[in-house]
Amino acid sequence: MFKNSYFNFIFSLVVVMITGILCSWFNRVGMANFYEQIQKSALTPPNIVFPIVWTILYILLVLAFDIVLNIHDKPIMPSVWSFIGNMALQVIWCWVFFNNGQFMIGLIVLFALDIATAVLIWQFYRLDYTAGLLLLPYMIWLLFATYLNAVVVALNGNNFIA
Repeated sequence: MFKNSYFNFIFSLVVVMITGILCSWFNRVGMANFYEQIQKSALTPPNIVFPIVWTILYILLVLAFDIVLNIHDKPIMPSVWSFIGNMALQVIWCWVFFNNGQFMIGLIVLFALDIATAVLIWQFYRLDYTAGLLLLPYMIWLLFATYLNAVVVALNGNNFIA
């Protein structure tokens, strides 16, 4: 994207950091308001696990995106826009689920994010094998999150009611 690889890394880092900051903000709202009160899957990890896993996933996302941004002999813009769209869907899910307590809409957004991530992996893989592989843990975690969100819907209904 940029000719300077440092700018590519900074751009990658900024996109992912903005995503992480917004998601963290919305998550804190839900944690403070309702998350502990709802019924969850027996497989739901302790709350301390989530920031650890997301930190690792965000590092992998930055690395994968940086690899793609530094490809100069193939068209990368469709993949760049897919990545940015994927990050936007991640923020939307956090806003819908944690900020608004709309579990069913959150599940729908997660299904869209799962599909978008599968497409993104395919796009990145076609550009660079390593970039595609770096996204696999992210996909696995999103599928787990989809399961957890589906259980929340099954146990609590569509929305959180105070």
